[in-house]
Amino acid sequence: MDSRLALILVLAAVSPTAVGEIYKTVDANGNVVFTDIAPIDRSGQPPAKPVTVEPINSYEPPAPTIQPTDAPPPSGDVGYYAQLEVISPAEDETIRDNAGDVQIQVVIAPQLRADHRLLLVLDGNQTEVEAVNGVFELSNVDRGTHTVGGRVVDRQGNVVIESNPATFNLMRVSLGPQDHTPTPH
Repeated sequence: MDSRLALILVLAAVSPTAVGEIYKTVDANGNVVFTDIAPIDRSGQPPAKPVTVEPINSYEPPAPTIQPTDAPPPSGDVGYYAQLEVISPAEDETIRDNAGDVQIQVVIAPQLRADHRLLLVLDGNQTEVEAVNGVFELSNVDRGTHTVGGRVVDRQGNVVIESNPATFNLMRVSLGPQDHTPTPH
């Protein structure tokens, strides 16, 4: 089958109401031409022949069922998440920041549901710090060793999943009392 004929047939099948009638002509060089415009009488050329395109089968898929966003969460929240873990800072990493600014990054799969919250667990205590795109932003953290983790809770505050804790060390400059003992000359 000529590729142009195939193209015309596909276009006609996709949009049969937009195409209307299709005509087939052969020009002076023997090239086959398909068009939706009635050809002008050309002397010495065979007359145009209408081409009929058979209707194609079509399929209407059923409408998707969409759960309203205000619907209560489906039962069985436990086991919904396959992964929740701290990926930064690395285990036992030392962070040097005099302002005490620390970013804790977690990975969660699948994505956090709209009716769940991802909260930070710092030194074993749940906080109200929520992750934004999997990142907790902390400031003015005391120097020393800390454990962090993530915890997903539902609307009622029930724990759905919790990551294993990760440990990091924060170093801040300390300007403690200075020894002002005079030195002997």
